[in-house]
Amino acid sequence: MLTLAKDKKTGYRIVIAAQPSPSVFHAAEELRRFLGEITGAVFPIAFDTAEQTPEEIVVGDSAHLRALDCGVDVAGLGKEGVWLKTVGRTLVLAGSGVRGALYAVYQLLDEHLGCRWFTVRDSFIPRRSELTLGELDERYVPPLELRDPYMLRYDDGAFYARNRCNAGTGKLGPAEGGKVSYARFVHSLDELVSPREYFDSHPEYFALRYDENGNASRQSGYAQPCLTDPDVLAIVKKNVRKILAADPDADIISVSQNDNQLFCQCDRCRAVDEEEGSHAGTLLRFVNAVAEDLEKDYPDVAVDTLAYQYTRKPPKLTRPRKNVIVRLCSIECCFGHPLESCSLSGTEGGQGSFTSDLEGWSAISDRLHIWDYAANFSRSLQPFPDFPVLQANIRYFIRHGATGIFEEGENSRPEHGELNPLRQYLVAKLLWDPNADFEQMVNEFMTFYFGMAAPAVRRWYDLLHAGVTEDVHVHIYDDSCQPYLSDEFLDLSDELFDRAERLADNDEILARVKKLRLSVRFVRLVRMPANAPDRAEEIERFIADVRAAGIGSYREGTTLEEGEALLRRGEF
Repeated sequence: MLTLAKDKKTGYRIVIAAQPSPSVFHAAEELRRFLGEITGAVFPIAFDTAEQTPEEIVVGDSAHLRALDCGVDVAGLGKEGVWLKTVGRTLVLAGSGVRGALYAVYQLLDEHLGCRWFTVRDSFIPRRSELTLGELDERYVPPLELRDPYMLRYDDGAFYARNRCNAGTGKLGPAEGGKVSYARFVHSLDELVSPREYFDSHPEYFALRYDENGNASRQSGYAQPCLTDPDVLAIVKKNVRKILAADPDADIISVSQNDNQLFCQCDRCRAVDEEEGSHAGTLLRFVNAVAEDLEKDYPDVAVDTLAYQYTRKPPKLTRPRKNVIVRLCSIECCFGHPLESCSLSGTEGGQGSFTSDLEGWSAISDRLHIWDYAANFSRSLQPFPDFPVLQANIRYFIRHGATGIFEEGENSRPEHGELNPLRQYLVAKLLWDPNADFEQMVNEFMTFYFGMAAPAVRRWYDLLHAGVTEDVHVHIYDDSCQPYLSDEFLDLSDELFDRAERLADNDEILARVKKLRLSVRFVRLVRMPANAPDRAEEIERFIADVRAAGIGSYREGTTLEEGEALLRRGEF
């Protein structure tokens, strides 16, 4: 048993290498800060050029760690693995100088000392007059190389780092160990071979499409390029190299289809797709060729592409090269039931085909990433009962070979409604440790965030999910007339929110409860008859409350004003 501090005093110091990386130095500062907040003691930071003493917290690789000869292999942890170990009265927090040492510090603070970073603004740091720690020998390497709990504008670097997320959507600088950096993200072919630059002179570079009468034409707008045209491949190779030359820190560049299903139907493309049994055939052969061209000059850069909608099914013959990442997208699926147990099936509409595609890509891919979804993108304020699938699906992805997960959350700016702060916290924690105690995390968050109102809010959370029965499904574009949003649910919701508002500890808690209640008010307003008494007044009150809460939009891709106009016209 180590006694790290007692009665605001400590005999311990934090030791790091004499020439630490920015993230190791930041790790020591974070450890000093939070141990100080917990105990009131001052923990000095020393370099490993100082004489070694028994009572040290050794962070990262250093001469003091090597002198302990305790079996901790930092190199074997990779960039992000952690090793927490007690050696006599010394505490070792080992990991790489990239992010591993920093994550080891957060692992100690979070998993062993009870610190919580719930949102970009809300954290809980315990206070203890005596801080002790039992014997430790804990080695952990995260199963995912990319962990992204994305929500637009909820991208604070401290939140991402403290919850051990590493994606480029977070504002992670050198102090946080940097991030997995994309030179481009997705839907990049429109830039890599632009119809605005090439169509007039080379229409053959772009998709040939047949209309219902069998007439063929080249697509000049935002369609897809012809992926069997050798000139298109040469242009993309050139532009990918140009982008990477301007972004030398990039880990990944995306060469991926545009966001539509207007794939090329020319004879060459059709022949490849028929041979491969999937439209992914032309795309993957094209991406492999780009990746092969880059491999020698950019050995550490991966080429990312999508398995999305028409390319979701894996090809029969072609395998992704080792420097290719396939990102499989679950957009068609139900998000009310775990992928493994949902009753939906079908080639375009559900779990039966998606799980088959996941297993197919897993069998042929060295690096398989997932684009998953965690919001209703057509009604962002509306209750979205997906919480019970978050852990189940992340575990499922990992069991089937996923090495990275991007959870696309709500896209409002600057503030989000519904239970999105809880959703992002849970996703962040699960991407690091898919076996974390889900119910404990939900209850801890609610107790902190909603105070005395938490039991009523938790009952509402349970009520919402009780409406998702075996034959009631949840999709990311659900309207407001879903069975899980029944009149009974709305009536009971109002009772629970009345109770939560009465129990709120203070104005801040009350504002959080009222903000969450907007989700129920939204459903009632959308379903209100156009001739209902006081409808206009109710809508204006609601609009004012949404603005006061700082919420930025009602649906993806629209402004706040456009959403308000839809509400007033009754067109949601």
